[in-house]
Amino acid sequence: MDLYKLCLKVPNVGILLYYLIFIVIIPYILIYNQNVSLLKYYMTMMVAFAHLLTYVGGENYFGNLYQLNPVEFVPFLSSNFINIFTLFGILWQCIEFSRKYNLTNSVIYGILLFMIALPFARAGLKFVLDNIDIYMKEKTEIDFKYNWHLVVFGILYIIFILGLQAILLTLVGFGGELPHNEINNVPKKNLYKNNENTVNKTKNFLQKYSLSNIGNFNKRLA
Repeated sequence: MDLYKLCLKVPNVGILLYYLIFIVIIPYILIYNQNVSLLKYYMTMMVAFAHLLTYVGGENYFGNLYQLNPVEFVPFLSSNFINIFTLFGILWQCIEFSRKYNLTNSVIYGILLFMIALPFARAGLKFVLDNIDIYMKEKTEIDFKYNWHLVVFGILYIIFILGLQAILLTLVGFGGELPHNEINNVPKKNLYKNNENTVNKTKNFLQKYSLSNIGNFNKRLA
C-alpha cells in the first residue's frame, strides 16, 4: 500500500501511464500480432482516450495529460504530441484510401475523419459527458464513485466514433466516383493476349523491313 501511495505521488504519473500503455504497449502488441492495419484506426482515437482520462481522472493524476487550451509547458507538450500522433493516423488512413479511390473521395474522407478525430473527440466528448453527468445526478440517487458512469458512457461514445468512422469509410468509398484500381479488374488473360498480339505485330513489321530491304533502299538513294 505504501508503494502504491508512493507511485501516486510521482509528478505526472498519469501521463507516464498513458504513454506507456497507449503509445508503447498497445501499438507494440498490434505490430507483434501483425495487425498493423488496425494501428491506423487506433491512432485516430488517441485524442478521445486522452481527453476521457483527463476528464474523468481529475487534476491529481491526469490533469496535465490533455487540455483543450494548455497554458503550462507539460500539458502543452503532452497535448500537442497526442494531436500529432492522431494527425499521423489520419494521414496514414488518407494515403491508404487514396490508393483505392480517386483524389476527390480521398479529400472528403480526410476532412470527415479530421472532424471525427478532433472536434468530435474534444468538444463532442466534453458536451456528452457534461450532460450525462448532470442528468444522472439529478435523476438518480446512485453513488457514482470514481466517476464510473462517465467512464462507461465515454467508452460507449468512443465506440460510437469508431462505428461512425467505419460508416463514413463505406459511404465515401461508394460515393458514386470510380476507384483508381478499376483497371485491375480487367482479366489477366486478356492482358496477356493483347501483349502477344503486340509482339507478333512488331515481329511481322521487322520481317518486312529486313536488312536487305534497307540495303536496297540505300542503293536507290545513292
